[in-house]
Amino acid sequence: MRAGRRFSPLPRYRGVWAAGLAALPALLALSAATPAAAADPAHHKAQQPARYVQVSNTQTCNPDGLCTITATCPSGTVVTGGGVSETPLISSGVYLMETEPTGSRTWRGTLRNASQFPVQVTVTAVCARIPGV
Repeated sequence: MRAGRRFSPLPRYRGVWAAGLAALPALLALSAATPAAAADPAHHKAQQPARYVQVSNTQTCNPDGLCTITATCPSGTVVTGGGVSETPLISSGVYLMETEPTGSRTWRGTLRNASQFPVQVTVTAVCARIPGV
């Protein structure tokens, strides 16, 4: 390196950085002003938002019991998911056997309670409105 010259890692990119920084406020203003304009063309018909509801069914599962519980979605909806929970949470002796949809509107959960205590079992179905209904 010659004496008297300063070392600059990006000497030829100074103009590009300056132009990019000058354009940044304009880009931010544009994105804040019209967030949906680019995502939804004017000719595209806007659809109604999906409507979801959760339906739960809770029952007591006695000690040394096998409990199958279902949750059913309301009319005009379909099941999109679900799950099973228990209260109180027992660290051993309570086993989840299955959790699955059993039809277009029902979710089923089966739990084996091999503990000495009764537990409350809740099966929850997540339901979505059928488009057009």
